[in-house]
Order: sequence, then structure tokens, then C-alpha cells
Amino acid sequence: MYHWYDFENIKRGSYHFPIEFYHVTKKHPRYVMPYHWHQEIEIIRIVEGSLTIYLDEKEYQLGEGDYLYVPQNAIHGGFPSDCVYQCIVCDFLSMLQNNAFFSSYSDLFTDKKITAYYSKKDTEAFSILEKLFVTMKNRADGWQISTIGCLFQFLGIVLEKHYFEENSEEKRSEKPNINRFQKVFQLIRSKYADPLTLESMAAEAHMSPNYFSQIFKEITHYTPIEYLLHYRIEYSKYLLCVKNQSVSEAAMHSGFNNCAYYIKMFKKTTGITPNKYKKLHIPSKNF
Repeated sequence: MYHWYDFENIKRGSYHFPIEFYHVTKKHPRYVMPYHWHQEIEIIRIVEGSLTIYLDEKEYQLGEGDYLYVPQNAIHGGFPSDCVYQCIVCDFLSMLQNNAFFSSYSDLFTDKKITAYYSKKDTEAFSILEKLFVTMKNRADGWQISTIGCLFQFLGIVLEKHYFEENSEEKRSEKPNINRFQKVFQLIRSKYADPLTLESMAAEAHMSPNYFSQIFKEITHYTPIEYLLHYRIEYSKYLLCVKNQSVSEAAMHSGFNNCAYYIKMFKKTTGITPNKYKKLHIPSKNF
């Protein structure tokens, strides 16, 4: 099962087939994608609605049929709007390195930056990505071979068409770099249930609290405290729907010492109470 809170550390698929497919709807506990990173590449496909993705220093507004390629160890987060989206997460680098011939191409994932955004205008790449997602979703006979074939075809098109981001270090250096906050996101991920303060988060980024708060909001569109609250609410959804915890248990285990305050903030964030959210979502098997 795909749990957003430990996305960056779980192993996808198996040793011989390190690829996973995820179908995410509103009923999924990880519908909202908090900032995270992982060692695998990820390809995101929008099935319905729209998804705003923040990847490194860029913002992408994705609509139906759009694809986004996320390189390994890139910090990214997404905020859906009436959206259904799918993700394929793959340790493509290890697949290349385990083959003597293809290992020479491993620098594509370390030294170069593959273009992130693809739409129907990118005819060949779009066609291959469509086939990739249909193959992994349907899993007909031979789907594993077809999946690997699609991934290598995509890599071939990247090389043939030179789908690489231009080197713009000078431009990027003028903007706040989201990677500077990696330790902050890690702190929130590991200590979300603790009484984290603005000062403790700012210290992880080696900034003053005021400057940290200003830059953090510029990058994430949340103040640090708002983001922490949002993270706790999202984690509590998992506790309610997957772990089947009570409202009071979910409140306590997600960092809310006061259950009444938790219910108030949950309703303010989602529009409904935790109990109603649980009743609406727990019967579904789409988690």
C-alpha cells in the first residue's frame, strides 16, 4: 500500500522488478502530496481534474492527460483540485547499473536533468507514456516485459529528441532553493507529533525565524506552522481510514493534544468533521 508519509523510504516493487503503480483519488489517504523526496524516479499522469506540483524551484499546473517526470531525490509536493492522478515510481538507475551495456547511460540520472513536463504536443513521448500507464494498470500477460520496454523506449526518446532542461544555474541561484529545506521537511516527517516550533524548524535551515518563515511561504505557499498543521491533518486521515483509529486516537497520534482543537482544524481544512470523513472513506477499498 502507498502511504504518503513514508514515501521517500519504502522499497518499490521487488528487487528484480523495482517498479510500482499507484492510482490516487479523493478517497486515498495520500490524496494531497506533501513535500517529499525519494531515490527513485517518478512519473505522474493526470487522469481527471488538475494538480499543482511544486518540483524544486518550479511550479507546474497539470491538467487531464499531462505527465510530469520527477527525477530521483528531487523535493516535490502536489495539491490536487477534483483530481484523479496516477504515479509510477521506479528505481530506473539500479535497473541500468545492473546491466553492463546500459550502465553507460546511468549519467542521465545524475549529470543531466531530463525535461519534466510532457503533453499531447510531445507526440512520441506522450504515446510511450500512455502505453506505460495502461500496461501497468491492466497487467495483461507479459505486462512486466512491456513495462520495462516502455521505460527504455521513453529513455530512448529523451536521448533522440534531447529532452533535457537547459542549464540555468544563474537563474536558479537568484531564487529560494527548496532543497535548502530538505532537513526541515525531514524534521516535520519524523517529529510531526512533537511540539515543533517555528524556532526549531528555522534552526534546521540555519535561518532566523522571520526570514525562514518568509522564504518557506514563498516556496511552499504555506507558513511553516500552517504546513505542519496540514501535514498532521493529512496523516490523521491515514490513521482514521487505514488504521481505523478513533477520532481521539488519531488526534493524539498525529500531534494534537486537544481533541476539540483537532476536530475544529480538521473541519476548517476539509470542510467536514473527522468522524464524517471516516464514515465517507473507510468503506472504500481504493486505498
